[in-house]
Amino acid sequence: MAPTEKPILFHYPQSIYSHRVLWYLWLRGIAYDECIQPPVMPRPDLASIDVGYRKIPLMAIGKDVYCDSRLIISKLESLYPGNTLAPSTPAEAGTRKLFENWTIDGGIFANVVKLMPYWLENGLLSNKVFLDDRQKLMGGRRMTAEAMEAGRPDGLQNIQQALALLETTFLADGREWVLGTNEPTVADIDAVWPFEWMIVDRGMRGSLPDEHFGEKRYPRVYAWVRRFMAEVERKRQSTEKPVGLDGSSMRDRVLNGQSASEATSFESNDALKVQHGEEVEVYPSDYGQMGKSTGILVGLGLTEVVIKNRLGIHVHFPRWNFSIVKSGGIQQSPKPVTARSKIPQMKLIYHPFSPFSRVVFVLAHELGLAEHIALQKVVVCPVPIEGWSDNNSDVALYNPMAKIPCLVPENVPDGIYDSRVICEYFSDLASVTPKKDARYWQLRTLNAAANGIMDAAVLITYEVRIRKERKIYFDEWVEGQKQKILRALDRFENVAGKGILPDPGNEPATQNEVAVAVATATTAQMGFLGIDWAKGRPNLVQWMKKWEQRSSFVKTPPTADWKTQSSAKI
Repeated sequence: MAPTEKPILFHYPQSIYSHRVLWYLWLRGIAYDECIQPPVMPRPDLASIDVGYRKIPLMAIGKDVYCDSRLIISKLESLYPGNTLAPSTPAEAGTRKLFENWTIDGGIFANVVKLMPYWLENGLLSNKVFLDDRQKLMGGRRMTAEAMEAGRPDGLQNIQQALALLETTFLADGREWVLGTNEPTVADIDAVWPFEWMIVDRGMRGSLPDEHFGEKRYPRVYAWVRRFMAEVERKRQSTEKPVGLDGSSMRDRVLNGQSASEATSFESNDALKVQHGEEVEVYPSDYGQMGKSTGILVGLGLTEVVIKNRLGIHVHFPRWNFSIVKSGGIQQSPKPVTARSKIPQMKLIYHPFSPFSRVVFVLAHELGLAEHIALQKVVVCPVPIEGWSDNNSDVALYNPMAKIPCLVPENVPDGIYDSRVICEYFSDLASVTPKKDARYWQLRTLNAAANGIMDAAVLITYEVRIRKERKIYFDEWVEGQKQKILRALDRFENVAGKGILPDPGNEPATQNEVAVAVATATTAQMGFLGIDWAKGRPNLVQWMKKWEQRSSFVKTPPTADWKTQSSAKI
């Protein structure tokens, strides 16, 4: 029986690997929705469901996420068994698999990449952001014009061989489809996609010189490519149009999916000697290795590995060209906390909308203390208003100001507040002893500026959400608070450009960087502030892009309950 929930495809229009999945969906007439992703990192939508996989496409069906176009197509074949595109005999299935390996791993794709027209003014290879991103993806190798020109002759010669092979063997007898079938099969998808990219895709104009290529030289191949795309387009017209989902809608649908995760099996005698229930990292072994996904190993077979991430989502990967290693902890794992057995159990009284609460819990993740903290979500307000101040008296038991966050460790049962004192307490637990040089005091001052931003943002929130309804809104006062925020953001831009703000790396961050990152993010999430924090601040933008990918940041979204991951409300 087919799944009751529509698949969600994560892709972007230029992704040629995504085209493989789209063609399959259209040829089968399978209804789906889509969550369009940026061509480059970061991809906060995927981070919001705790998927670290770096490549595109991915597909979510209920609470299962499938990575890699090969696995996605294979799963669609098995999950939607009626009228599949599968070959009809074992020999044909083997031929299809050889096509898949030939085009993806056997050098065809790599040689087509060598032919990308780097000279096009509006092409991807003229986009510095794209080039920077792909340089990281490919482990430092940059697609410069010189490198592309140097590799082009080999690419042309190798693609000539590939076209000649198809022309003189599989298509030589005049068949319409590579397996001699009456309709296209998965084998056609596996064989045609890189050739469609070169022959049809507008972004590859001029990649194949006329003197060596063209319909006159390879008439059967060109006819097959165009016939395939005509059939795809015909079927696309009759397939239900997908709904475009934003990140929030996608996340709600995945996390609140009603269907159970796909059943998994486990091969206990696998050569890797990994065990069911172990925490592992899974990532590509060819390129894109920085895109690691961490979770509990719940499924392992000859061709597939499945992990359960921190949100309970099952993330599936193929075994081919993927590494599985036992995890030393979450990505960007903090230094081990000394005397961990002596760390007290703690309760954090918080609300995810509170930027001060977020600073505290981000730092707890950075320092490896989050596992010792129980969360209690509350609503507090300086004035008694139903729905806003329901927990004032509860919080006042620990903090007479009735403000959050408030930490209640078992060894300090009266409670610790405010956020800066809590951060100091965490740093002491983790034995963080910074050297108090000039830079230390610069960063502490930035921390104070960050707290100023968060103070101003909270005050504006009360003004807009409470006082405005009561017709006691003070425009000039609100504008004054905005100016404070803008001046502090300008200071952040200045120090980011000078390198004073530490570059987010693999080491745990201090409370100072955490405060700056959360304060900046706060101005973005509170649209009613009317502040474009990124405008005119390129250095801060680049710094924040790195922060947005940190595990501690992803795990503390301001729009969701950090305990249940359900949408948060006042």
